[in-house]
Amino acid sequence: MIGRTISHYRIIEKLGEGGMGVVYIAEDTTLARQVAIKFLSSLGPKYRTRFLREARAASALSHPNIAAVYDYGETEDDYPYIVMELVKGKPLSELLEKEPLSMVRALEIVAGIASALGEAHHHGIVHRDVKPSNIMISERDQVKVLDFGLVKQLSDHVHSDGNPDAPTLLSSHTRSNIIVGTPLYLSPEQALGKPVDGRSDLFALGALLYECLTGKSAFSGSSVIEIGAQVIHVNPPPPSQINPLISAELDRITMKAMEKEVEARYQSVQEFLTDLRAVLPRLSNDGELTQRLPLRSSARSSALHTLSATFRRPRFSVGFFIITLAVIVTLIAGAILWWRPAPHKPSEAAQRLYDRGTEALREGAYYQASSLLEQAISVDDKFALAHARLAETWAELDYTDKAKDELLRAKDLVPDPSVYPQLERLYLTAITATVTADFERAVEAYHDIARLAPDQPRVYVDLGRAYEKADNTQKAIEAYIEATNRDSQYPVPFLRVGYLYGRQQDLASANAAFNKAEQLFDSLRNVEGRGEVLFQRGSLMNNLGRAAEAREKLQQALDISAVSRNQSLRIKTLMQLSGVVYDLGDSEKAREYAREGVELARATGMENLTARGLVDLGYAYLNSGDYPEAERYFNQALEFANRYKSRRNEARTLFALASLRERQGNSDAVIRLLEPVLAFYQGAGFRSEALSCLTLLGRAKRNKGDYDGARELFQQQLDLSLKSGDQSQLALAHEGLGNVLNYQENYFEALGHFDEKYAIAKASGRQISVAYSLLSRGEMLFQLGRYEEAAYAISEADSIAKAIKGGDRRLLAEVYLLRARMTLTERKFPETKANCQKAIEASGQQSEEVLAWAKYVLGFAQGSSGQGRTGQQTSREALEIAEKLNNQWLRLASMQALAQSQLASEDAKGALETAIQARALFSRSGQKDSEWRTLLIASLASLRLNDSEGAHKLAGAADEVLSQLTSKWSKETVNGFLSRPDVRFLKRQLGDLTAQK
Repeated sequence: MIGRTISHYRIIEKLGEGGMGVVYIAEDTTLARQVAIKFLSSLGPKYRTRFLREARAASALSHPNIAAVYDYGETEDDYPYIVMELVKGKPLSELLEKEPLSMVRALEIVAGIASALGEAHHHGIVHRDVKPSNIMISERDQVKVLDFGLVKQLSDHVHSDGNPDAPTLLSSHTRSNIIVGTPLYLSPEQALGKPVDGRSDLFALGALLYECLTGKSAFSGSSVIEIGAQVIHVNPPPPSQINPLISAELDRITMKAMEKEVEARYQSVQEFLTDLRAVLPRLSNDGELTQRLPLRSSARSSALHTLSATFRRPRFSVGFFIITLAVIVTLIAGAILWWRPAPHKPSEAAQRLYDRGTEALREGAYYQASSLLEQAISVDDKFALAHARLAETWAELDYTDKAKDELLRAKDLVPDPSVYPQLERLYLTAITATVTADFERAVEAYHDIARLAPDQPRVYVDLGRAYEKADNTQKAIEAYIEATNRDSQYPVPFLRVGYLYGRQQDLASANAAFNKAEQLFDSLRNVEGRGEVLFQRGSLMNNLGRAAEAREKLQQALDISAVSRNQSLRIKTLMQLSGVVYDLGDSEKAREYAREGVELARATGMENLTARGLVDLGYAYLNSGDYPEAERYFNQALEFANRYKSRRNEARTLFALASLRERQGNSDAVIRLLEPVLAFYQGAGFRSEALSCLTLLGRAKRNKGDYDGARELFQQQLDLSLKSGDQSQLALAHEGLGNVLNYQENYFEALGHFDEKYAIAKASGRQISVAYSLLSRGEMLFQLGRYEEAAYAISEADSIAKAIKGGDRRLLAEVYLLRARMTLTERKFPETKANCQKAIEASGQQSEEVLAWAKYVLGFAQGSSGQGRTGQQTSREALEIAEKLNNQWLRLASMQALAQSQLASEDAKGALETAIQARALFSRSGQKDSEWRTLLIASLASLRLNDSEGAHKLAGAADEVLSQLTSKWSKETVNGFLSRPDVRFLKRQLGDLTAQK
């Protein structure tokens, strides 16, 4: 088991083992934390489902004295497991055996346990197994109650050691006459197999308090029966008879908690705690210590007596025993066959609802499917397949706990799958595999179903969906086509294959399939189906970057949702439209669509879509540069996702927050947020989302100066995007590679990637993407000395930024910033300073990255125009922000600006030191352009320090680096670069230095 990964938990080491199973320490690879994972190996099918159901209930508990239940499920081998908080410390059982307790500490521990039980009782959960080994005292001396919801098995055998942690009887929630609890801590009602409530836990707590105060168990005996008899009939002596320092009030509290009659006992934890806390202030920590008393020898004597009696009994002959055994086995086998239950047959009404719900599931109308399947279950709760399909629907909607609950119910209804027809068994297997993300097993099961029912088109749709989830697009297309061959009038496979053709860039086939699906839904008068076709067409166009066409189709879907009153279709269409209209340059409308979607989702109780809508609304503000509002909505979305345990929405929200932190220039935060998200997406097989994570991680690495690592990630993204034909990912890959090459000052090669990105953006009609592509191209063009082309590109981006309804402060700030950088290379310092100020004002101080860039450029302009002292101050401010953001490029650029300003203010020594330090870092990063400039600053500083030899040496190195920079360029590119005003000025200085040699 060590090294194996269960779900997203990697097993590290064994923590303990018992009769019921094994506990391991595991690493949660998604959240990067250690957990305890407990596997139960000795439970039957019925008890497995009960265990998982109770684990589900326990996962809702949140209290400082309760060891949290994080997750639960079943392995591929059908072994249930529960993932819990890893509590490092000692169990109370060990503490009682080895370390004496003061009465104050004993009461504090019991009070902590009581507080935990009170929280559980408030949520309708009874522990039923309160005992010392289920109480941990952490390394920080905190009480933690374990094993809420776990059931244990108690065999009626002799416990020769009087172990207080004897196992418990296994119980099912359907059989109230089965005992659950550890013998020494059983309540009388548990011992009698009667129904229990929170007051049974209080009895066990009283027994535990008794033991903590006296060092002795309240009850004793050599067998379960003997202990049980004492629990039912015998009152233990008051604790003060064993420990005379125990007060009469403590005697009363302890004995009241252990009253035989439920009504005479404490009726609530709060009542018990009130009395206990009233005693605590009157105690002193230096009172008598408690310690476990030596065990009596009666248990061992009784065990030996029982063993001897067994051997003294008359014996049967071996032959008689064999015949008797054979007769018994035959009778049992006959009885099993005679009383074997027949498979449940659902009612006709339930079957009709099931069929409609399953069809909606195949169409992708998940909320509609969930409603219909819930209706089927309300008509016939024993319909196992309906529960399984509802589990699949909840999984699609990312309601993980709901999916688990329904799957458990389906398993509970089919304790013996062999009694069901083979087809139904296979469907249960396939659906279960789909819900548990075992897509290969799902594919295999659906293939088996297709062999049994080859003429059923819906089987091939199910098979296609399984292939889609297994990321095998070609096989999925083949399955859908097979479904259309079986029934050319069945619209669903045409709908699904249309989307897949679109992903493969086969738009002719995609449109033909969508047209056929729409026609068939129309002929069937299925308005909702037609709306789904339009939504899928719009989504496809959006993914392909064709925003105008996407808007048209989505608007039609929106109109249909109003006619059909399909709220889920309306909500998801509004959210899709939000992103589309933003790309078309209308950020105000984008916010309006997103807000309407969120409000409708909230009003209709669709929590999953509410979380998605809040993220989309946050993006609408993020894209327009309003970072505080964006963060507010992202945090609301994260709260929703956590509250409803929606892991996909949680990952999506963390990704959005990482995008915000990237805009703010905080690369470390980007990496910290994205690491668990990437692990989740890769583990769940969400390829597109994982690629998007790689994009942000690549940018973060680039900003930290790891250019090789960033370039590798973007190249991987480019290769995968070309293979899948995903235009949006392809654009991001070109942008990422272009920016890395720009940071490495390989301007010509970077321009090629920005040209590719611009072509994709222009074809899509996404105005915002076009604007940013124009800025990227503009930067490379002026770096290469092509000022006229650069000015035109920046002007076009400026026009788009100003045409956006509602404004886009970030885009406008980027326009001013790029103009400032271009005029700096033209040595037009007044214009540079003015544009820097405009960039800062447009950003509204919301982006520290924009602020740092603006201050770097401004500081350089000030230093280059003779304002040395002012330039130093501004450059130091830029350097401080860059270091805070951990942006290596900005840090080095700011150091270069600082060196220039130090030189201008006659601080030649400071200029030399700063320039030499920056030069070493530029050289290590391969930034030749910045390296030769910094060498020239160092050379001029050396000359002013009267180090003529050092100055000439540095000037020669600068000349050599400049030659290296231009050696791989074409003659035209070199001439353009060398024609730049700033380069000509620097070359003249370099020439003057060389001439002085």
